[in-house]
Amino acid sequence: MFLSGSSPLFYNAVSYLVLARKARPQRFAEVIGQRAVVRTLKNALAQDRVPHALIFSGVRGTGKTTLARIMAKALNCSGRQGVEPCNECQSCREIAAGTSVDLKEVDGASNRGIQEIRELKEGIRFQPSSSRYKIFIIDEVHMLTTEAFNALLKTLEEPPEHVYFMFATTELHKVPLTILSRCQRFELKRLPLAELRDHFAQLADREGIRISPKALDMVAREAAGSVRDGLSLLDQVFSYCGQEVSEADVQDVLGLVSRQAVAELGAALLEADLGRAFTLLGALQDQGLDLKRLASDLLHWFRELLLCSLGPKTEALLALTEDELAALRALVAPYDQDRLSAIFNLLMDAMAQPNAGRDPRLALEMAFIRAVQVAEVTPTAELISRFNELLGDAPLPAEPGTAAKRTAPARTAAAPAKPLPAKAGPLPEVPPTEAAARRPDGEQARANSPDMPPLPNAPPFDEAPPDCAPDPPPAFDAVPPPAGLPAAADMPQASSAAAPDSPVDSNALARRLEAEWQDFTEQVRKKMPWMGLSLQRALSKKVHGTTLTVLFADLNDCIMLKQAAHTEELTTFVQAYFQAPLSVQIEEERAGTEEVNPLTGRTSTQERKALAAEPVVLTTLEVMAGQLGDIRISTGSAGKTAAGPDASAMDGFDSDLPQEDDE
Repeated sequence: MFLSGSSPLFYNAVSYLVLARKARPQRFAEVIGQRAVVRTLKNALAQDRVPHALIFSGVRGTGKTTLARIMAKALNCSGRQGVEPCNECQSCREIAAGTSVDLKEVDGASNRGIQEIRELKEGIRFQPSSSRYKIFIIDEVHMLTTEAFNALLKTLEEPPEHVYFMFATTELHKVPLTILSRCQRFELKRLPLAELRDHFAQLADREGIRISPKALDMVAREAAGSVRDGLSLLDQVFSYCGQEVSEADVQDVLGLVSRQAVAELGAALLEADLGRAFTLLGALQDQGLDLKRLASDLLHWFRELLLCSLGPKTEALLALTEDELAALRALVAPYDQDRLSAIFNLLMDAMAQPNAGRDPRLALEMAFIRAVQVAEVTPTAELISRFNELLGDAPLPAEPGTAAKRTAPARTAAAPAKPLPAKAGPLPEVPPTEAAARRPDGEQARANSPDMPPLPNAPPFDEAPPDCAPDPPPAFDAVPPPAGLPAAADMPQASSAAAPDSPVDSNALARRLEAEWQDFTEQVRKKMPWMGLSLQRALSKKVHGTTLTVLFADLNDCIMLKQAAHTEELTTFVQAYFQAPLSVQIEEERAGTEEVNPLTGRTSTQERKALAAEPVVLTTLEVMAGQLGDIRISTGSAGKTAAGPDASAMDGFDSDLPQEDDE
């Protein structure tokens, strides 16, 4: 059965032209958002400096193919006045209609092989039929195969005078450099939100449709800088709404989350109202909204809050109205940046998990729970302020495991190095530390107990006589340096030192350095806090003649001390305190000289990396949303390695071996 010719069933089946095609620019003046590229092309036409090969790159929908077609019309236009094509001559009409035989458009995605390029090269030899030039436009040129690119090289380098090549690509990095070097490149950028909004408003007026400003903002944001994407969305909205478009209509047709709903959800998280946050999340899911999109909108909302909290300069980065900015300023005022950053990171980490794609609601709910817990964590700045109030003017306490180590050298130095006089009573031949090591654990504990009376076979003995010189204690390590540089001041002088002009006894001075270095660094710290803390981080101190060499583990520990002015100030402090004509030299430990733990076979740096990768440490950082600070490693008398609280526990044992503290 055939339909009669009078049947209107198939009439006007394809009469409607979508906005993306209807609103495509036909002249340079109609192109929006690409001023630099348009100006370059117009000047090239005006000065007759058009290159034989051009390549346009950028994200989708920014005008790459459109500019190539306008350029082709301008080159072949017979009635061109200035640089704009007339759009009235035969060549312009044929190019606009897509029927020009002298303009060949090739889809690089479907014609990507060497055979297609060979056929294209065959057509290059012939002169244009009705126009001035033969022009080839290859879209998505990055899809061509390597062989196809190689076949095009020679022709692209020296084409006939009547041929122009114009390429378009969204992935410029995939185009071989040999091709790029033969073309003039034009990078098209995403369009700003304001330009897209104004352009869409003009199109709506032209179509006779009323659309609210907020609805325009939503469409422009969804376009993400792409004109074609925005026009497709706008066309869909016009079809849904008719002659008047509201914000709610755009939300319904595009499935968007309203800004108000996102703000309410974010406010619930900031106020630690977990019940309200879960209720809002469930309501939004019941509306059929995409929870992944909700998470993305929530992340962008917290980003806006963070930028608002940083001040007016960063607010300029936000494409928001003044009313929206004022609302954000009022909302962000009670909250600190650390809390906003913590919630932002928790949301981002939750959506980055592999399981988030299968069950986004579960990922969001767990992120909400952690975000609410952030409110219960006291900020670091507040903790430091409280500690400072409690401590007052007292010196800052040492980190766990360092105080005992710093007193250990003093105890070792005070131990007798020679046999005691006879009046002290008979002593065993084994040194005290070795005897203590041989005792069972119970006896050792009783020996160290302050309530335990002296043993009958070991009568009490007097202090060592003054002529008993103690052995030099080992070097010790210390704490990280802060920033800051107060003015230098006079240091307190030690009364038992020699005058500055007297000869330097290197051995005696070395012993004094080890015994009094801690007190010296504390005195320096009172005058110049950063310098005192830096000196406490020194690995060792050595005296050679009149030169005191202070060795550090890393250049970052002593980079400020190595500056000439600071070295001179340190020299003044050393001479004033130790009353010796010393010059100070700062050095850092060279690569390859770091000692290796004989039990683990790893250096202190490797030990720190291993500790940082411990599952317990990683879990703690994730739960507390914190960052790993300094890792301090100590080696006790038994050669065991400990960190943190274990290190301080090991420091309670007496030892004749050096105790090290690596930062």
